[in-house]
Amino acid sequence: MIRSSESNTTMATKPGFPATGIPPAPAATPTPPIAGLRPAAAPQGTRPATSDRRALVVGRGIALAGGAISDCERLEVHGTVEVSLNHALELSIAESGVFRGEAEIEEADISGAFDGAITAKARLVVRSTGRLSGTIRCARLMVEEGAQVSGRIEMIAPSAAPAQAQAAPAAQGSAPDPYAAPAEPAFART
Repeated sequence: MIRSSESNTTMATKPGFPATGIPPAPAATPTPPIAGLRPAAAPQGTRPATSDRRALVVGRGIALAGGAISDCERLEVHGTVEVSLNHALELSIAESGVFRGEAEIEEADISGAFDGAITAKARLVVRSTGRLSGTIRCARLMVEEGAQVSGRIEMIAPSAAPAQAQAAPAAQGSAPDPYAAPAEPAFART
């Protein structure tokens, strides 16, 4: 906090900060990698938890064509992808991204272009910059104003995983949770 008056100025500082209020410089900054050389491997146990995910990022200006991608937890598309995507959890298509082919996923968030057949077992979101065409199957569909959606749309029952989780307590002899939220309608509310 800075307090000013006509005769003096005082500055409150956080513990460990110098009297100037400017945080100290970091102890050491890593040097940028030299072109053509790989950075040294990080010591064991220092990997961030998010690196354990099975994720694939297709960068801007990169094209991936042919074959299939399966068991990928997250596919993020900034370039062009022409494949079949099976048993994935998340598909994210950036504004610059283009996906052509088939995709069977739990959730999808489309800001770029998708052309083909998509099955989103949980939720499909088409952002205002998104263009979706082809055969569309999903449990929940959310379309922002300005998005372009064309093709055959089929609403399906939510994925089997939540249904199995609800069936397990019933199989054990306990009643379903009376406080559980009711299922949302498949259309967006305004």
